[in-house]
Amino acid sequence: MKITKFINILILIIFIFNINYVNSEDDIISLKDLYKQQNLKSEIGKLKYLSHFSLQCSSLFQAINEVLPNNNILLASINLQEGAIITKIMLQKTEQRKIKEETDEQIIFMKNKYLYLMNKNKKANGKYINSSGIISNDQEICKKFVPRFYKFLRSNSFTIKK
Repeated sequence: MKITKFINILILIIFIFNINYVNSEDDIISLKDLYKQQNLKSEIGKLKYLSHFSLQCSSLFQAINEVLPNNNILLASINLQEGAIITKIMLQKTEQRKIKEETDEQIIFMKNKYLYLMNKNKKANGKYINSSGIISNDQEICKKFVPRFYKFLRSNSFTIKK
């Protein structure tokens, strides 16, 4: 009896969370605004910047790859995801497994938000990316961010998948 109550409550919580999630399209902070919030004068600030940007760009690239499959975008997404984990480990210095799980969850969450916006844009404008301010702007910023982030990874002896 207690287990079924627990399961029912859990299902209700998940259902409510999903409804709030679908209605919360404005939760995505554009990378342009996110950049303005970063403190790039300190080493920790730079790592936080790398962590936030690699996480959000990885999420965006995963979403783009789902609707418009592309091997280069998929590889960039994988490298950025691993980079987000690396930078978070450098910042938090706690359990690596826990950081990986949290990062994976955050990426899936952000990817789903981007997918929602892309599908909404497709219905309204006939295109997934073009005509959508946040998605097309974030994509351009991510394209510029990737080479700089790869340089960071290489300088710290991490292997980039090709």
